[in-house]
Amino acid sequence: MYVTRPLSMYRRSPESLSLPPPEGPNSGYLVLHDEESDEVSCCGCIDNRVRDTPFPQNEDLTVGYGSDDDPVAFIPVLDQPLSSNRYHVIHRRGRHKGEASTNSREEDMGTGFFNRRSVRDVNPKPLDPSDIYQQVEILTGDNYYKGSFTAKSVAPDGFPPKFLRTKGWIVTRSTPYDYQLGEAPGLNSSLRASLPGFDFPLSHDCSEAVFVGKWYCPFMFVKEGGVRLKEQMKKCMFYEILLEQRWEKIFDSVNENVEGKNKGAVFVDAFAQREVVFVRGSEAIWVERNVSGDGFMWFKSFDGVGGETSVGLSMKVVERMKWEQERVGWVGGDERQVRVERVEEFGGTGGMWKRFGCYVLVERFVLKRMSVNGSFALLTYDFKHTHQIRSKWE
Repeated sequence: MYVTRPLSMYRRSPESLSLPPPEGPNSGYLVLHDEESDEVSCCGCIDNRVRDTPFPQNEDLTVGYGSDDDPVAFIPVLDQPLSSNRYHVIHRRGRHKGEASTNSREEDMGTGFFNRRSVRDVNPKPLDPSDIYQQVEILTGDNYYKGSFTAKSVAPDGFPPKFLRTKGWIVTRSTPYDYQLGEAPGLNSSLRASLPGFDFPLSHDCSEAVFVGKWYCPFMFVKEGGVRLKEQMKKCMFYEILLEQRWEKIFDSVNENVEGKNKGAVFVDAFAQREVVFVRGSEAIWVERNVSGDGFMWFKSFDGVGGETSVGLSMKVVERMKWEQERVGWVGGDERQVRVERVEEFGGTGGMWKRFGCYVLVERFVLKRMSVNGSFALLTYDFKHTHQIRSKWE
């Protein structure tokens, strides 16, 4: 899960590049090229060359060397400061579109003329964010090569593909036509701690939602069932993740004693699900240990007429979501349901009440597919905080 920062901030304060990623595991920064970052060439035009790191993620970037060009996306490696210059390099064109450049190893070396050992590139593969052979460190050129780049493998025995390990390649940028990135500040801790308002009528099953956080998630961390990787990249380069809070009713009671006598308390006995996932608005099923070999957890929903929709979330995303919940008191467990038992005393005057409701705090992550034509909620992931219970009387 990534937050955004403007490139101009790093130009003004280069020391900010060394700041660790936002609090929590599996987090990182996306850099937004903004108007203040524009540079003007000698002829008075906006310069489309990227001459230094960090690379922006809200622009289409192309690596060029001589007459060759390779459209790519540079995605910062999770849990690294931007000063590390570590990136996943994702292909934006060709038969490997959507896949990550992969470094070859010593064992992939070939034999050339005069029996000399030579580097033999390996094909790109779908991203595994934990695979160090899919990470490169970008080095900026100096002297003759100033304003250009080369790359080295983060793995000590790795060799980046030729278009990256060649010294002196340049990067140009252009405005993407199929996606836009806005500001994603991450978590608003103070708003989250204040909790949603509780001044709504008992006839409502839940309160109004309050948004307390926003992140972006590159498409490689999400899988849509039945959609090929290159089609997914074309459809949605980045997903939006929102965190919202609301109160949700888990128990209610009506006082059938007209006189209101001998009923100054209510015994609450209710069950609440710890976690609930919805895919395209329908409740989904999943098995905690059903994690595919490529590090994704899958959720499936059914439309009632034989149709099935599935979405896979990288375990990097799932782990971050759960960490974000556990830090404010949510407790996971093997059992999906939690029993809530408590006695609520009526504190009103005269001992008269008509209706009672008990509510639990729910924090929901909303995963939205974004496009230039708008966005829609692909998946929602609810966490019910049974240590945060409130009651209402009427």
